[in-house]
Amino acid sequence: MAEHAHIHVRVSFPISKKGPYGAEVTPETTVGTVVAAAMNHFQVQNDSQFTYVLAFDGLEQADGTTIGSLAGDRAEVRFTLVKKITQG
Repeated sequence: MAEHAHIHVRVSFPISKKGPYGAEVTPETTVGTVVAAAMNHFQVQNDSQFTYVLAFDGLEQADGTTIGSLAGDRAEVRFTLVKKITQG
């Protein structure tokens, strides 16, 4: 398995008019760090009705998951920012 010093992350948010968020991160960077940066880029925030999560290959990712564990030997990881309705 090839280790990359930096992994390119790309986050798309289909309901936004803004272009995708992109960054170079280390393999130890967590999903939580990337979702926070992407939310800032797209100018959205969690509230009492909605929360935002990252999906990778269609599956929601936990904030503590590292980008390196998702990337494997790839140099890029693509996520989708998903707006979830909070159950009340």
